[in-house]
Amino acid sequence: MIFLLFSALCCLSTALSAQTFSLRQINDTCSVLVLTKDSMSDEWMLPHPVYQFRVGDVDGDGVEEALVGVVKSTRFFPEKGNRLFVFKNRDGRVRPLWMGSRLGEELVDFCVADGKLLSIEKCRNGQYNLDEWEWSRFGPRFLKYILTNTTFEEVNQTFNQYEKNTGDSHAVGARPHGMEPTN
Repeated sequence: MIFLLFSALCCLSTALSAQTFSLRQINDTCSVLVLTKDSMSDEWMLPHPVYQFRVGDVDGDGVEEALVGVVKSTRFFPEKGNRLFVFKNRDGRVRPLWMGSRLGEELVDFCVADGKLLSIEKCRNGQYNLDEWEWSRFGPRFLKYILTNTTFEEVNQTFNQYEKNTGDSHAVGARPHGMEPTN
């Protein structure tokens, strides 16, 4: 019982103490993710161009994670494309929670809304989907299509509405939001 109470208090203090994720750009193809908590800081090198950087609680534990959109190839997808990396504060250190090669289709943008990950994805037919994902132990698990096979303008408008109404995540920099990527 005492152990459970101690664990709960530790989790509560972790959630309540101030932590900040920020991104420091070194050059066009290299950035550093910085975690600042109290008077300590830790860094994670990102040797890829960053197209989007957001902070939000994607795994539902009450503590914000850093969601970083990078442009890179992977073993399974050799063409460069938009990828999503999720980082967590583990004992004051930046640690990857998920460094995926792909969600579904070609990733355009993402945010956290109502505790779920939303993604704008470009389909092979040139249309766009707005997808909703929930966090599982391994990473994002597909829940449903919010919109499917529609225009970028329609998907982006709905995406912006979700983001505005929930306020669960916020963009911290990178490319201007709402612009279709050029990769």
